[in-house]
Amino acid sequence: MNSKLLGSILIIAGSSIGAGMLAMPISTAGIGFIISTLLLILLWFITYYTAILMVKVYQYNPASDGFDSLTRKYTNFFVNRIAGLSLMFLIYALTAAYMTGGGTILKTSIDSLFKTELDRHLAIILFAVLFGGIVVIGTKSIDFITKGLFSIKLVFLALLIFLMFPLVQSDNLLNLPLHQGLLLTAIPPIFTSFGFHGSIPTIVNYLGGDKKLLNKVFLYGSLLPLVIYLVWQLVVLGSLDQTSFMEILKEEEQLNGLILSIRQIAESAYIETLFSLFAAAALGTSFLGVSVGLFDYYKDLLKGKKKNLLTPLAGGLTFLPPLGFALFYPQGFIKALGFAAIAGVILALIIPTVLYIKAMQYHKQQINLFHKIAIALTLSISITIIISQFLIVFKVFQS
Repeated sequence: MNSKLLGSILIIAGSSIGAGMLAMPISTAGIGFIISTLLLILLWFITYYTAILMVKVYQYNPASDGFDSLTRKYTNFFVNRIAGLSLMFLIYALTAAYMTGGGTILKTSIDSLFKTELDRHLAIILFAVLFGGIVVIGTKSIDFITKGLFSIKLVFLALLIFLMFPLVQSDNLLNLPLHQGLLLTAIPPIFTSFGFHGSIPTIVNYLGGDKKLLNKVFLYGSLLPLVIYLVWQLVVLGSLDQTSFMEILKEEEQLNGLILSIRQIAESAYIETLFSLFAAAALGTSFLGVSVGLFDYYKDLLKGKKKNLLTPLAGGLTFLPPLGFALFYPQGFIKALGFAAIAGVILALIIPTVLYIKAMQYHKQQINLFHKIAIALTLSISITIIISQFLIVFKVFQS
């Protein structure tokens, strides 16, 4: 496998497998392993399918075209603006969250190593400059760093799985949903775990629009997270009693509840350390994979500007707004993340589908029966995810 192909696969996989993977068992605790497995496979197929639709659209367009160029060519002004705003909203929210989390991990590490008390704001700035600089340098640097971080991430994940696999019990895996409403609330978090579509134009450009390579990249790059998620769900949900786990989550929300549950079962303090190390590596790869999509979007949007201004201007627009929120109003983007799945649906499902339909009409190509059925399924799932996200935000269903 050539280096560019492997690097592109890892950028796609790294964008998906972020620190949010640790929260996946929390979101699916109430629906059980069997139902969450079916959801994972369905949502993987839909997100992979829309990536392939984008490859088909690029058959008729230069590899250097981004989301802005494609939506301006095939759709109207409204769709073009919605696509751009969805990309900005989603990636700004994620980038701000990653900066906050990355700064916290960096501060903890530096304080522990050098016995200091590093200022939280300075730690966030250092993280943003370090990883933002890698993005601005170019896709080759992201390729190189992602390979290293992804390898480290897999090592920590393998150690976690090794420690937890002996604790798996078949009875825990066979549990069905505790409450039917929890099925809907589990859909958006699982969907966002396959969120790599913002980096599609970057990968297309990096591989020169080579259709065969791109089909491999999106297949393997999306399958790798699916396999890892299934194994992760198997060891976590298989080692925890569903009812007890849900009770702990009511007392200790989010990651603390998951760590507490696993430590109680495993009776091992090493689990918490491995969780932190995995989260750090996962956060780094996610930051690179997510932010490069917005950086290249701005380069595409501003490509009429002078070349010597293009990169710094795109870099500033990509990283300064989320840095400002991470420093001065982190809770603002935490609230915004509540609607991230809706922006993700527009960016990853609706826009690729609309672009494909419009491109086929523009180039007078027929859409076959398979694609008509798959498109109908994609749009139906899009509506379901949006409804589910509103149910979560307004707390219609409680776990």
